[in-house]
Amino acid sequence: MDPRPRSELTERGLRLADGRELDFFAAEIHYWRLPRSAWAPCLAAVKDLGFELVSTYVPWSVHETAPGRYDWRGGRDLGGFLDEVARAGLLCVLKPGPHINAELTHFGFPERVVRDRAMQAVSGRGTPMWFPSPPHMFPVPSYAAQAFRAAASAWLGEFGRVAAPHIVPDGPVAAIQVDNEFQHFFRVAAHDGDYHPDAIAWWREETGEERDPPRAFDPQQSPRWVAFKEVYAERALAWVRAALDDAGFHEVARYHNAPPSRPELVHLPRAAHAVGGPAGLDFYHRASDYAAVRERALYLGGTAAPLPMAAEIGVGGPPWLPPMSAGDQMEVTRGILAGGARGLAFFMVVDRERWYGAAVSETGALRPPAEFLRCLLATLRAIEWTSLRRRAPVALVVSRAESRHAIASSAADPLSPVIGELLGLGPGGAAELAIDPAPARHRRWMDAVAGALDEAGIAYDLVDEEAPDERFAERRLVVAPTLARVDRGLWRRLHALAARGVRVVIGPERPTRDELDVPLGEQAALPRPVGLLRPASLEDRAGLARDLAQASGETAPAFSAAPRVHLSVFEDPQGAVRALTLGNPDADSSEAVVSVPAGLCLRDPFTGDSWREANGLVRIPLAARAVRLLTIAPT
Repeated sequence: MDPRPRSELTERGLRLADGRELDFFAAEIHYWRLPRSAWAPCLAAVKDLGFELVSTYVPWSVHETAPGRYDWRGGRDLGGFLDEVARAGLLCVLKPGPHINAELTHFGFPERVVRDRAMQAVSGRGTPMWFPSPPHMFPVPSYAAQAFRAAASAWLGEFGRVAAPHIVPDGPVAAIQVDNEFQHFFRVAAHDGDYHPDAIAWWREETGEERDPPRAFDPQQSPRWVAFKEVYAERALAWVRAALDDAGFHEVARYHNAPPSRPELVHLPRAAHAVGGPAGLDFYHRASDYAAVRERALYLGGTAAPLPMAAEIGVGGPPWLPPMSAGDQMEVTRGILAGGARGLAFFMVVDRERWYGAAVSETGALRPPAEFLRCLLATLRAIEWTSLRRRAPVALVVSRAESRHAIASSAADPLSPVIGELLGLGPGGAAELAIDPAPARHRRWMDAVAGALDEAGIAYDLVDEEAPDERFAERRLVVAPTLARVDRGLWRRLHALAARGVRVVIGPERPTRDELDVPLGEQAALPRPVGLLRPASLEDRAGLARDLAQASGETAPAFSAAPRVHLSVFEDPQGAVRALTLGNPDADSSEAVVSVPAGLCLRDPFTGDSWREANGLVRIPLAARAVRLLTIAPT
């Protein structure tokens, strides 16, 4: 028996057992929302744009007509659709949930599931946890509930019966998405849920506690309960992965897509560990969301492994969200690439109901976003984008020691911090509502360090405290803003990095307690050598920029840009620079003045404009909150 997997996701993309390697650039199409006669022309249009992969959700609620009865006929014929994908010369990514969203009523769960009290997640008040999603609210399931897992396992087994015979090399199925946007349905407040009896059993298994978890703020127990929710998510995803393995997909590449949230509200390393493959982020943003896109792209590029993947990029959007134009999506896509993403999944490429702005109509006709996608894919392949790496000598560590306390002690509980972020409450975001003032102050320090690195012109990645070791390798500087608390695992990692000679900067405070407020004791000793952020530098951005530039040891680079322009440099495996991105964070247009080596020409493949070096400089116009992707060639 061949021990090799039939497919796997690597740092370059999708590798098949026969040795073929494909870029992970996927186009979403929903077979079950199209007449069967539209499959072939739509797939042909997708291939004509340059895609080699299509992806599709396989919704439980569409195929289950009654408990234990399924309909795979006509437009619901998944096997027939996969045969059509193979005839088109494409490969396919399947996404069977059980949670899929896809703007479906009940997010693709059968109504019998969401109405069954034995399967429902339970709020801190003992009521079902309702999710307010168009076209109407519904109670969400508990992934800890044995009744739900039994029903969902039966669905995934039936899905496997139909789809597993089409796995490569026998068919086009080359990857599987393990569930969808796991974040407790965006209800991540401390005492909102899940208090299902089976979830409480998980809590007791993980913590050894005999008591129930807290239902209101408890300084000792609430931070522990918030930390357990990350374990809950990991256990839930691991269970879905195991169910898919049992359904016949144990030899197929798998991944998970996290929702579009701030880094501390998602956990890419734990999700990746649970599913046995990369965990990517979804991006549903407008160009005006430049700062949020950049922060999340830097977290994706700095943390996700082996493949930093934008698992969903909105091409168009559902009609009940603020409009997203084709121009918005072009800027957002380039912003994601500027953070180092090497996998892209576009949702939706083919039009359907409850959506607007797709690139291909239901008859296979091309619409305005199509030409951008065609140019993008051609450009990325021409410069071998997936072989390039973003040059970033500094790692800025994303730690949850304080953010967990912000959630645990929020005065708005059980209002989700996701809502708090949308309200623009101040520099500390949702942490401004915490009873404990430290989390909001920590957030200000994170933003100050990021802003100072930008001012100094030093490229950095946002690296999760639990990211794989390779994400910290070959850094000149690791910056981990700390107050009185620090995660014990991060503290051990900082000691190890310092012992290897990596320059480490913490502060402005020396931690004395761990993430659960337990004294560090003898472990409180500082890593040596270590730098300490000056407390006064929180209000002195220029001084902080000078301090960090000195700590990083960054000498004059061959490529640099004036302040207020975000420059990313992308190198091939031999160290040659092949591409640049330039970002304008301001609401007004500007001109980027870029220092480059003599004899270079920069070209924008989307506009056809080019700029030749003169006296070591090029001057490139940048629209408001815009990102340019530029290729490099000798003059």
